Amino acid sequence: MTLGSSVMYVCICAAVSQAEARECIVHGEARSIEDIVNRCGAGGGCGSCHDRLADLLSKHSPTGAHATSAMSR
Repeated sequence: MTLGSSVMYVCICAAVSQAEARECIVHGEARSIEDIVNRCGAGGGCGSCHDRLADLLSKHSPTGAHATSAMSR
Protein backbone atom coordinates (compact mmCIF):
# COMPACT_ATOMS: atom_id res chain seq x y z
CA MET A 1 0.00 0.00 0.00
CA THR A 2 1.37 3.40 -0.89
CA LEU A 3 1.21 6.49 1.23
CA GLY A 4 -2.09 8.30 0.75
CA SER A 5 -3.98 5.26 -0.50
CA SER A 6 -6.85 3.82 1.45
CA VAL A 7 -8.29 0.36 1.83
CA MET A 8 -11.97 -0.29 2.32
CA TYR A 9 -12.40 -3.11 4.79
CA VAL A 10 -15.46 -5.28 4.41
CA CYS A 11 -14.66 -7.26 7.57
CA ILE A 12 -12.88 -5.57 10.45
CA CYS A 13 -12.69 -8.74 12.58
CA ALA A 14 -10.57 -10.55 9.99
CA ALA A 15 -9.04 -7.42 8.38
CA VAL A 16 -10.32 -8.46 4.94
CA SER A 17 -10.55 -5.74 2.33
CA GLN A 18 -13.50 -5.30 0.04
CA ALA A 19 -11.20 -5.98 -2.92
CA GLU A 20 -10.01 -9.28 -1.42
CA ALA A 21 -13.55 -10.51 -0.77
CA ARG A 22 -14.66 -9.36 -4.25
CA GLU A 23 -11.79 -11.30 -5.87
CA CYS A 24 -12.95 -14.52 -4.16
CA ILE A 25 -16.41 -13.94 -5.60
CA VAL A 26 -15.37 -12.87 -9.11
CA HIS A 27 -13.07 -15.86 -9.55
CA GLY A 28 -15.83 -18.26 -8.55
CA GLU A 29 -14.22 -19.30 -5.28
CA ALA A 30 -17.14 -18.05 -3.19
CA ARG A 31 -20.85 -18.40 -3.89
CA SER A 32 -22.14 -17.84 -0.37
CA ILE A 33 -21.16 -16.06 2.81
CA GLU A 34 -20.01 -19.38 4.20
CA ASP A 35 -17.72 -19.79 1.16
CA ILE A 36 -16.27 -16.33 1.79
CA VAL A 37 -15.60 -17.26 5.43
CA ASN A 38 -13.79 -20.40 4.29
CA ARG A 39 -11.80 -18.69 1.52
CA CYS A 40 -10.63 -15.42 3.08
CA GLY A 41 -12.03 -15.31 6.62
CA ALA A 42 -14.42 -12.40 6.17
CA GLY A 43 -17.71 -12.93 8.00
CA GLY A 44 -16.43 -15.48 10.47
CA GLY A 45 -16.29 -13.17 13.47
CA CYS A 46 -19.13 -11.07 14.80
CA GLY A 47 -21.23 -11.28 11.62
CA SER A 48 -21.88 -7.56 11.28
CA CYS A 49 -20.37 -7.61 7.77
CA HIS A 50 -22.79 -10.23 6.41
CA ASP A 51 -24.99 -7.59 4.75
CA ARG A 52 -21.95 -6.07 3.00
CA LEU A 53 -20.80 -9.52 1.90
CA ALA A 54 -24.29 -10.31 0.61
CA ASP A 55 -24.20 -7.09 -1.44
CA LEU A 56 -20.83 -8.08 -2.91
CA LEU A 57 -22.17 -11.52 -3.78
CA SER A 58 -25.22 -10.14 -5.54
CA LYS A 59 -23.16 -7.59 -7.50
CA HIS A 60 -20.09 -9.64 -8.44
CA SER A 61 -20.98 -13.33 -8.56
CA PRO A 62 -20.37 -14.68 -12.07
CA THR A 63 -23.16 -17.23 -11.59
CA GLY A 64 -25.63 -14.82 -10.05
CA ALA A 65 -25.44 -16.71 -6.78
CA HIS A 66 -27.78 -15.73 -4.03
CA ALA A 67 -26.21 -14.57 -0.80
CA THR A 68 -27.11 -17.25 1.66
CA SER A 69 -25.60 -18.18 4.94
CA ALA A 70 -26.05 -21.19 7.13
CA MET A 71 -24.21 -19.33 9.85
CA SER A 72 -26.13 -17.73 12.68
CA ARG A 73 -25.82 -14.01 13.14
